Amino acid sequence: MKKYLTVLAGNPRGGEHTWKSLYKYVIEHLDSDLAICTGDIWVSENSLFEKADFKWIFEEPDNWFNYYEENFNNNWYEFFSLGKDTGLYNSGNIHFAIKDIILKNYIDILEDYEFIIYTRFDQFYTDYHIDIKENSTENIWIPSGENYHGIGDRHAVVPASKIRNFLNICEYVDSPESIKDPPEYLNCETAYKRFLNQTKLIEDVQRYDRKQFTSSTKTDKTNWRIGIYSLYFYKNLMIKYPDEFIDSITNSIKTSGVSYYLREATLVLNYLYLTLRRRLGRIRKTTTRSYLGT
Repeated sequence: MKKYLTVLAGNPRGGEHTWKSLYKYVIEHLDSDLAICTGDIWVSENSLFEKADFKWIFEEPDNWFNYYEENFNNNWYEFFSLGKDTGLYNSGNIHFAIKDIILKNYIDILEDYEFIIYTRFDQFYTDYHIDIKENSTENIWIPSGENYHGIGDRHAVVPASKIRNFLNICEYVDSPESIKDPPEYLNCETAYKRFLNQTKLIEDVQRYDRKQFTSSTKTDKTNWRIGIYSLYFYKNLMIKYPDEFIDSITNSIKTSGVSYYLREATLVLNYLYLTLRRRLGRIRKTTTRSYLGT
């Protein structure tokens, strides 16, 4: 049994610079096989389709709620309607449905591995991915941060023994439990945490220092947030969440020390620029408030 299968699910965003970081810091580092799961409208000639060991291509629905109408009968629409302004309604419904597609069609392949790294196409890795040790084989490993009142849902390392339950989020979405006592702000992260609590998978969750951030190219299509911060010296590449980028580089420097400055000098330059920009912004705000007497 091979140890790792990395599964990229969704729309192939992020571009070649992002995917090169995946190959270096995840696929090659962990000797992981690679699976991509995406809609037929996104199939194109790029390095991912060349390198993937498995290509799971489905017919992209014109409206993802059609998928739920065909496969579920109960509370799913009421559940998503609780998050019309949070990304759950327009984005979460897609991510959850793709998990269901993988569960119903490819679970036997997943269970041939020890661990499944379930992630997105747009994750730019800043350093070497964690390698799960023998005494941690029953834990679900999720990067720190990006919780937004719940638990960050962009990346997880899941043991094969728990991958069925992990992917079965649509059954939860369609159940009465999903709409029972909902929080005031129901987004993808809070829904994810409620699902983990309901299935008791939360008991197995461990967090580790984040060393990846969400990127986008200027031509990427998205149903939620677009990148607004340029990643300089990487053509057409943007940072979606600056705090996530800063945390990732901070953790990478903490782990690798001075050698990281040499290995990833371009990322470090962007990090120094962005942190300086933020500090100057805070000083400007403080000065303005003092001047206005507030």
